[in-house]
Order: sequence, then structure tokens, then C-alpha cells
Amino acid sequence: MPGAYATYFDNPFLALRMARPAYKAQAEYALRSGREAALGAAFAPLLAELETAIAGFDENLTDSRQSTAGGTDAFRQARTEWLEFVDDAMKDYVTPKLRKLPIYADFKKFGKSKLAALPQPELLTTSKALVALYLAQQAALGTDLATGAQAKYAALVAADDSRDTQDANIADARLDLTDDRAAIARAQRRFKAQLELTFDSPEKVYSFFDFSASKEAKKARKKAGPTA
Repeated sequence: MPGAYATYFDNPFLALRMARPAYKAQAEYALRSGREAALGAAFAPLLAELETAIAGFDENLTDSRQSTAGGTDAFRQARTEWLEFVDDAMKDYVTPKLRKLPIYADFKKFGKSKLAALPQPELLTTSKALVALYLAQQAALGTDLATGAQAKYAALVAADDSRDTQDANIADARLDLTDDRAAIARAQRRFKAQLELTFDSPEKVYSFFDFSASKEAKKARKKAGPTA
């Protein structure tokens, strides 16, 4: 059974389309209803599980909606500045000073167009080798290119590290969003199963739950109509 239908039949509480604050509120309603009904010892561990799941749920967790665009833009900017530095250094210093020397062939391996074609990890490692070459040939170049190169390269590495950290944080947040919602859904499903063993009336079983927020969200989506 594919897709959303499999999710619904496996655990309908996991398929509820609610904002996180509303999802927590409906779980708290179930817990409160179960406690007030004094359902007996069989329900004690189930309600305790639900209480624990609610306590571990952060209704304000929104990091999964963040974009990596900021980190990507910062890396793109640092990459552009680094490649421009390499191009300017080649035109203004490397070619005029070294074009008749054997070492010039080594610099040609690090031309702007060649670096620009490299994927991110290779760009970082290859650029590091170019910085070392600037330093080694500083006397022949007659200028301190190495200091400027080190600064531009350091900015490139920092932007890359920042983007990697941001990606990791967002990935962790997405796991948190999935895990804590699943914990509540699992506890509610078990609570409902015990209610069905206790009461023959579906109306009685469902009286312990409040799905109004989900219904309101559905109405809002219908009113808004299809989105592009």
C-alpha cells in the first residue's frame, strides 16, 4: 500500500496535517481526557508514554524550513573573489615575471578557468596547493602574493565550513521534527487501541481526541484552492 495511504493505515495520528503547536495541543487533550476519565491500571503506562512523548515535543522547532541558500550564497561569493584574485595575480604578476621560466608551467595548471571547472572539494585542495606555490615563488614574483592568497583562501574555507555546518544542523532538525512527532503518534495509537478494547462505541473512543485543528487546516486549504 503506497504513499500517504500506507502512512494513514499504519498510524493515522502520524498522518494528521497540523501545525506543530496544534499537534501538541491535540495530544495534550487526549492525555487530559484519559487522566480525567480514570480509566484504570491498564491505561496508566499508555498515558505515561503519551506524557513523555509530549514533554519531548518542541512545538517551536522550525529549523527544517530554513534554506541553505545563505550558506550557498556566501560560498559562491568567496569562490568568485578567490577566482578573481587568481586571475588578477596571473595577469599582473605571474605571467609578466615568470612566463620564460620552467616554473610558469606549474602556475598554468592553476589558471582561473581550470579552477572554476573543479567541484567544491577539489577546488579547496587544489587552491591550497596554489597558495603554497605563491609562497614558494614569492622571491621570483617580486611581491607578496601569498598573504593576499591566504586571506582569500581562508575566506573560501570558512564559507565552505559554514555551509557544511548549516546543512548538518538542518538535517538534524529534520530528524527531530520527524522523531518527536512520531513518538506522540505512536503513544496515541496505543492509547486508542486500548480504548477500542474497553469501549464498543466508536463515539466514546473518539471522544478522547480532538481533531478540530486538523479539520480547520483542511478547510483552509480547500478555501485557498490549488497552488502553483
